[in-house]
Amino acid sequence: MRTKRVAAIVLLVLVAVDMANLSAQPSASPLREGPAGAAVGLSNPDEDLRGAVRRAVAAYFGVVIDEITDQTDLLRDLHADPMEAYEVVVMLCREQGVVTPARDDLTTVGSIVGYLKTASPIEPGLAQRGWVVRPEAGRAGPEKVVSRTLFYVTDRAPTGSSTPNQYFGGERQSGRSLSYGTCEVTIPPASHRLGGAEEPAWYKLEWEEDPTKHFMLKSMRPLERGGFFAEIRGSFRGGGQDSFVFVHGYNVSFARAARRTAQIAYDLNFNGVPILYSWPSAAKLTAYFADRESAEWSAAHLAQFLEDMIAEVPGGRVHLLAHSMGNQTLIRALSDIATRRGPNAPPMFANVVLAAPDFDAQVFLEQLAPRVVGLSRQWTLYASNNDRALDAAAALSARRLGLPLPVSRGIDTVDASGIDVAPWSVPEFHTYFASKQRVISDLAEVLRGTPANKRKLVLGSKDELPYWVLAPL
Repeated sequence: MRTKRVAAIVLLVLVAVDMANLSAQPSASPLREGPAGAAVGLSNPDEDLRGAVRRAVAAYFGVVIDEITDQTDLLRDLHADPMEAYEVVVMLCREQGVVTPARDDLTTVGSIVGYLKTASPIEPGLAQRGWVVRPEAGRAGPEKVVSRTLFYVTDRAPTGSSTPNQYFGGERQSGRSLSYGTCEVTIPPASHRLGGAEEPAWYKLEWEEDPTKHFMLKSMRPLERGGFFAEIRGSFRGGGQDSFVFVHGYNVSFARAARRTAQIAYDLNFNGVPILYSWPSAAKLTAYFADRESAEWSAAHLAQFLEDMIAEVPGGRVHLLAHSMGNQTLIRALSDIATRRGPNAPPMFANVVLAAPDFDAQVFLEQLAPRVVGLSRQWTLYASNNDRALDAAAALSARRLGLPLPVSRGIDTVDASGIDVAPWSVPEFHTYFASKQRVISDLAEVLRGTPANKRKLVLGSKDELPYWVLAPL
């Protein structure tokens, strides 16, 4: 486990260095244009790229670079599973600045090099995944940031500030129940770690946001309800027909929720429209009970939005993802919808994902699950017996749905207890759904519609019901 983690870190460092060196060499490819006046280095960019890939593969799998040739097959020769091989390709594509392949058959070193040489730059991302790569204004050299426009829906009260990070506060909105709009979030690909939503850190003596190092909420654009849904329909015409709605957890500001939504979309390589539903969390560690009341208060608004989404944007696949206390909002909203629609209505959603849910386990399993499970074609619940945050929440109230392992008919429970996290990090034990590579990979398969028995999971049994174990890589 530790060897694999260290190898992955070495891989990222080697790839970043090699790709940075490649970007300084003149080439016919726009991905490898150097800054004006850059010195000419090696004269064969193709061989430079091949060498970078060989070194990255050797570092990741802990083998001598001389053993890696164009014919080396990651599955056959290095005993990788298909998910590991694909993750290596994804990391190489991200550092090279090209579109990630939809297929997973690039398993030889030669085929990976060939793909990187001919792949489209990520600039056409609006037609691919909604991403745009552009030089950061005012900065010299080849540094770039990745920008994506997210849709947002919130019942937070506006503060009156035009500054994106302070645009919405933690107060509930009265009168108009919902605000709609879009916001732009930027990501620094070279500094980004899979699963991270990088922000300034005091222990690094970082006091201000830097777009080349941190996720940034760059702009806000409010929309009327009709314009909001019209723009989503327009986005569908330009690409895929999928959208996901993310509902954040406790102690989360609007700006942090927006950055997390962008990180999820980026790390999942999500080919669709990301939508943030932000309820009025006070974004204070001491406001647990106030946040729980606000999360429940917001449920009726979320229910209305979800029904509007299905009616206003017909024909698309809608995925719902809630984390922690956001499950209070989502589960209550789905209960309201189920009551209105009745037990025999067809499914509305493609997926419902409950990640580390901070919700009364007995209430959900005994009363609500049988009523709401028919609303979605697939249900997935990520839980971990090592979730210290939910352990603390359970000490304040009833047993939580995300701890210990819950099982229910019609819901694929995935046990993430074996995921390797830093033992001192309470947040990692609770945010593993978006911060740990193994869970991100499984979540990507969920959104593709892959059933649990076709993913890299181990079947278990509890109370005569099946569940799945997410074994670490």
